Amino acid sequence: MSRRHYLTVALLAALPCVAIAGSNSIGTATARGDMRVDSYTVKGNATLFDGSVVQTTVATADMRLSKGVEVMLASDSQGTLYRDRLVLQRGAGELASSGSFAVEADGVRVTANAPNTRGVVSVRSGSNVEIAALTGGFAVTTDSGAFLANVVPGRGISLPSFRAGVKIPAMGSGTIGALKGHYFFTTATGTKYELKGNTLALHALVGKTATISGNLDPSATPANGASGVIVLSSDPDTAGDKTCPAGKVLDQATGKCVRSGGPPLEGSGAGLFIGLGLAGAGGLGALAALAAGTTGKSASP
Repeated sequence: MSRRHYLTVALLAALPCVAIAGSNSIGTATARGDMRVDSYTVKGNATLFDGSVVQTTVATADMRLSKGVEVMLASDSQGTLYRDRLVLQRGAGELASSGSFAVEADGVRVTANAPNTRGVVSVRSGSNVEIAALTGGFAVTTDSGAFLANVVPGRGISLPSFRAGVKIPAMGSGTIGALKGHYFFTTATGTKYELKGNTLALHALVGKTATISGNLDPSATPANGASGVIVLSSDPDTAGDKTCPAGKVLDQATGKCVRSGGPPLEGSGAGLFIGLGLAGAGGLGALAALAAGTTGKSASP
C-alpha cells in the first residue's frame, strides 16, 4: 500500500473522533489576556465543553453559549460550565439570558425569570452570595428547589450559605391551609410552603391569615407541590389578622409592625421574610460597576 493510501486511511479513521469531540462543544470563551481552561493556559479564544473549568486572573472571560446565553467571568474568578448552568466557585459572574440557564453558588441557584435579563452573581471565600439584577429579573432558589426570592432591577440581595442542613430564620403573614394531613402557608402572591414542627395550633387556623415564625429548611422535601418547608418555632398568631406594609412584619409579642431582618421572599409586599440582607445601595452599585467593567458596557445601579 502506498504512503498516500496509508495517509487516507489514517484520516478516515480520525474523522469519527473529531466529529464526536465537536458534538460535545457547548460554546466558546474569549479572554482579554490569559485564562485557564481545564488547567491549560489559553490566550484569546478557547472551545468549551460540558464540564469545562474556566479560571481568570487579571483578564476577564466572555463565554458565548447556545440559545443566546452569555456568561462573563470577572477577574480572579473560577467556575465550572455546563450546558444548563455555571457553578461559580469563586469571584463574580454576569449572566445575560432569557431562558432557564442558571448560575449556582454555595447552595444558591439563580435563573432569569423575565426576558432580556442581565445581572451579576458574586461569591467570595468566607462571604455571602450577592445577587443583583440590572435588567429583567432573577428567581432565586436553593439548589434543592426551595424558593427564596425574586430579584428585580435596582435591588440586590446578600444570602448566607444554603447548603444542606442549614436552617434560615423565616417569619411573616399569610394564609394557613391543610391538605392530606399536611399544613401549608400561602403568601400574598400565591407561593406555598409546607409547615412542620410545632403544628398543634394550626387546625384552628385553617383558612385564616396568621403570622408565623420559624426556619426555612432547604434540605427538606415539601409535600403537595409546595415551594419549600418552614419549620415552626412557635405557635402562629392571628393578632386580629393584622397586616403590615412592605418591609415590615408583625411582632408577635407587641402586635406592632416592625422592620424585618431581610427582604421579602417574593419582592415588595409579599409578607414573608427570611434571614437575608439587602445588598444596599453601595453593594448594588459595586455589582453594577463590576458588570459594566466586565462587558465594557455602561450599567446603572
